[in-house]
Amino acid sequence: MTAGGRRRRESEGPYARAEGADRADFGTDSNTAIRTEAYGTHQEPVAMAVTGARRTVPPLAGDHTLPAADSVLAAVRSVVLPPSLRRDFALRCARLDEDALRVVEAAAVLGRPVPVAVLAEVGDVAPDRAAVAVERCLRHAVLRADDPRPVFRHPLDRRAALARMPAPRQARLSLRAARALHRGGDGPLPLVDLARLYRAAGRVRESVRCLVAAADRAAATGDYSTATSLYTRAVDEDPRADGRIRTAAKLARTAQLARADDRVVDAVRRVLDEDAPPPRLRGEIRLHLSVVLRNQSGGALDSLNEVARAIPDLELTDPQTAARAMAVAAIPSIKGWPVERHLHWLDRCEALDGQVTEPGARAAVAANRATALMLLGDPRAWAAADALRAPAATAMQAAHHTRGWTNLAHAATALGYDVRAREFLALAARGLTETSSPYLEGLTQTAQLVLAWHQGRWEGLHAAADRTTRLYAEIPDLTAEAMLVRGLTALHVLGDVPQARRDLARAARITRYDTGVILTAAAAATARVHLEAGRPGQACEAVEETLHRLERTGGWVWAGEVAPTAVEVLYASGQGERARRLVAEFDAATERLDAPAARAALTMCRALLAEADEQPQEAVGLWEDAEVRWRGLDRPFDAARTAEARGRCLLDVPGGAVHDVARAAGVIQDVVEAYRALGARWDVARCQRLLRRHDIVTTHRRGRLGYGDQLSPREQEVAQLVVQGRANREIAESLVLSTRTVEHHVARIMRKLNVASRTGIALADGMILADGTTRFHVGSDDRLDC
Repeated sequence: MTAGGRRRRESEGPYARAEGADRADFGTDSNTAIRTEAYGTHQEPVAMAVTGARRTVPPLAGDHTLPAADSVLAAVRSVVLPPSLRRDFALRCARLDEDALRVVEAAAVLGRPVPVAVLAEVGDVAPDRAAVAVERCLRHAVLRADDPRPVFRHPLDRRAALARMPAPRQARLSLRAARALHRGGDGPLPLVDLARLYRAAGRVRESVRCLVAAADRAAATGDYSTATSLYTRAVDEDPRADGRIRTAAKLARTAQLARADDRVVDAVRRVLDEDAPPPRLRGEIRLHLSVVLRNQSGGALDSLNEVARAIPDLELTDPQTAARAMAVAAIPSIKGWPVERHLHWLDRCEALDGQVTEPGARAAVAANRATALMLLGDPRAWAAADALRAPAATAMQAAHHTRGWTNLAHAATALGYDVRAREFLALAARGLTETSSPYLEGLTQTAQLVLAWHQGRWEGLHAAADRTTRLYAEIPDLTAEAMLVRGLTALHVLGDVPQARRDLARAARITRYDTGVILTAAAAATARVHLEAGRPGQACEAVEETLHRLERTGGWVWAGEVAPTAVEVLYASGQGERARRLVAEFDAATERLDAPAARAALTMCRALLAEADEQPQEAVGLWEDAEVRWRGLDRPFDAARTAEARGRCLLDVPGGAVHDVARAAGVIQDVVEAYRALGARWDVARCQRLLRRHDIVTTHRRGRLGYGDQLSPREQEVAQLVVQGRANREIAESLVLSTRTVEHHVARIMRKLNVASRTGIALADGMILADGTTRFHVGSDDRLDC
């Protein structure tokens, strides 16, 4: 056999056959670390490594997307080197001479593409013999060279090469490689590789210095995710307390703008608890840690208590940073302190305004002040927001402005200012082009989801919320907000009550620093499900915790989502006096606030009180007023709900005249069309049930009077839910029917499909056509019915 034939067969060793059929595509930037670890900087994918990773990482239930980057990276690293690969690599190396083996060792230690001269220096091969040694490695398929810098064919080859080297020799070559990289090249130093090499050589201090320098470089360019990861490693690996303290301060500051997880919080807390930082640094670290806890991985009270501990240290040593801490403490939460305490810190912060001179600190204080005022419905918020329009001088200042715009978008949406919220989101999107912050990107996405929900832009919203929920699964508040929208659309758009209840309950459970959106909306939607199913006691339980938090914090500005439903629930469970107190507190707390959504909701509450007082005409007028308010805010779903309540009120007038009934029917039929335009199928079903309850027949055009042996549209809906494994009670909740009605539908479906069980319906599901006909002749043989 020719030499060329031998070379071709060697290159088709244990990897090649699988590689062609099983290439992995980690196509997103978030998986750069995986690609680098698994493939090397310029190498092809490694089929066997990725296959091992797939076997190692369990799939997510119901999710066919790639697992989280860290999970796959850990799996790739943990793949056991198969003995067959060791043997194959040893056979190829057996054909190499001493110089070629030294080149292989140098390439294994370096772990990155480098010029041949660097390989020669690290392997201690004479320069005039290095090219020949490299060519021998290429000829025997130990290395490959798509460009002038030879590399291993696969990372498993590199691991096999490292496994053949004694540890002392690895350490010596690693130190030589680090020094060679320091001297060589015209571009930026490969600091992360240098850190790895120094660590392998036992030079821990040099390794940590390189990690911190690499993190500093990433932070300066706005890559906060990479910076956070590197700072965390440096804190974990630094043997010196003073070094850990300095790096922990950088880590806590940078992690606010990245996807910080428990490892970040643990590293920072360990420094605070064990290394005794001086007061100034201790206060600064606690301040930044409080923001990380608030935004990403802790809870509202944990965060607020951390910042409260930071302020005394900072007041003594750094009034400028103390002002930043007070601005953080000023941001309210339904799960946090009473509103008055937040206002106290806001006043204290404003008193120190003249002492805040550093641009980054001024930007942070300005963003927090505007956010706090907007969340509280304070009219001063608009002027505070304008202060963020000043040009940013640094990446960190720009990031704080972007954070401010995103927070303001959330807050303006909650207040009812959707147009201004869109303006804030546009400014945030512009800012994100200049900084890389996964957390801010996620915060912007969830703001867009909530805004789309309120504006009735529901087409594709459930899928978008589902994607965002999965994408930011490790950041609780982002997950909770996306999950809230996913749950609301599951209920109103899909009519999937069980899934909606699961999403709403989990969103409320996992949110950390809820600023009045998640708990209130989730409680209200869950309570409406129970009310519609005739369970007022469970409806009352659904709103109880949220009402308690509103009463404890005094954050009635956030009550708009839940207050009308809570009033209805309290009356349904015999707590009329408490309902009146709730409305009175809601009114008094929001009277002077700039919160049009809350005031529209208050008008709905007053209408419910008028209904309870048997004042139907007054109630109808209040419902009309509330509807006008919601339409003025461009909230089509809230306007339709209010119109539905007005129509119901007209229908419930005792002894109502014929023209009142006709007027009510017209109102509700218009509401049905509004719901249909939104795609709110669950709400359409509720209105239709209301009309049936009052014996109002709606006319609609249909091609024939009956369906015969074909499934009616309603029966098709029921059949689809049966196929999904829903019980009759769950189907009744989803379609707003009684359980008895569902039982009749199921019986008729089984008769028409000629099956004897619900399993039979599922087996026949593939035979049901879109128009309700079936592919088989009902009640006869299995011939096709065309």
